[in-house]
Amino acid sequence: MNLALHDLADHLSASKEEIVDRWRQVCERDAELVLVSRLTREQFRNNIPSAIDEVCRALLADGAPPSTAAIEQEVARHGHHRWKQGFNLHQLIRDWGHFNQVMVERIDAFFCGRGPEDAPQRSLALRCLSDYMLEAASSSVRRFEELRQAQAASTAEDLRNLRQEFEQLTTARGRMLREAAHDLRGGLSAVVSASDVLKLSTEGDQSLSDVLETMDRGIRSVSEMLESLLDLSRLEAGADPPERRSVDIAEVLAELVRQHRTSANEKGLTLRWDGPDSLWVCTDPGKVRRIAQNLLVNALQHTRHGEVRLSCARGKDHWVLEVADTGPGIQDVSGSAVARELDRPERGQSLPQPKTTLSYTGEGIGLTIVKRLCEILDAEISLSSRPAKGSTFRVELPLDEAGSQGI
Repeated sequence: MNLALHDLADHLSASKEEIVDRWRQVCERDAELVLVSRLTREQFRNNIPSAIDEVCRALLADGAPPSTAAIEQEVARHGHHRWKQGFNLHQLIRDWGHFNQVMVERIDAFFCGRGPEDAPQRSLALRCLSDYMLEAASSSVRRFEELRQAQAASTAEDLRNLRQEFEQLTTARGRMLREAAHDLRGGLSAVVSASDVLKLSTEGDQSLSDVLETMDRGIRSVSEMLESLLDLSRLEAGADPPERRSVDIAEVLAELVRQHRTSANEKGLTLRWDGPDSLWVCTDPGKVRRIAQNLLVNALQHTRHGEVRLSCARGKDHWVLEVADTGPGIQDVSGSAVARELDRPERGQSLPQPKTTLSYTGEGIGLTIVKRLCEILDAEISLSSRPAKGSTFRVELPLDEAGSQGI
């Protein structure tokens, strides 16, 4: 029987609470262990006295290696407590490191008052502690990795469930939009038919003709809104994939300007095309046209005087479409509803937030459609604006060299 090691075991067992207090003092001085100051004494110490008992049992066995199974059990409990308290792995290792430091100090203090003949026993005691700490550190890393993997798996499962729920809601919403739009369109057809009959029966009555003209404008507005709802439902259902081909996009956009020039003239606005005679790219011309048309119609709607300009240009690895106006502009672009819609992540990257719209007053669904079309075409859209000066929407689309050279 090694009396020195037995005496040390008795000493450590009797000093457990002092060791815990000293260990806490050292941890509280560690700038990387700020969590310690928020723990009660009981939360901090948890099962460490049992760990000290395990070291003492090894000493009483004359320095025999500690029981690995017992260490894993104690360390697992301590590691689990620290995990629940918010410690990361780095902090847990420092926590164990400080405990080791305090135990070494206590062992050194014990042998300091003994003769040189006990030097071998001191070395044996430190080796016994070292064996324990090696197993403790290894078990801590292993336990934390198990907890991390379990947490990651749980988070992944939660995300999968949320994504599935979101997709189900999106599908249900799209179905509801389509059904509502089709039902409303049927009712609208009846109104159109009635309006046509009234026109035939009120010829020569100017006041009734004016009323019917107002009704027709309202019908056209509602019809356009229904088409937009159907368009959005198809986009969100993924039923409108891109159909890329080589096309002179400058010709497509110039024709769009010509088609809207009459409505611009009626408002006293100048609608200008500012682009090259030809710009060949590989893209989906229909979707590009819908992007430009939504932005163009919005600009014409909100511009009271001056001009609206549609332009395109070729860059190094992309081509650019811009719609600029001399409308009222936006006071705070970054905080506006329009900017929040443009900055929203693409579908699949994050759960959606409530949608904002192209209109500066929050009406319509134009910008939502534009954003979805940009996502489909791998395009990026941005907005710049100055109050009383106007706004510019800029869309950057990838330039497919193969498509641009095939003309």
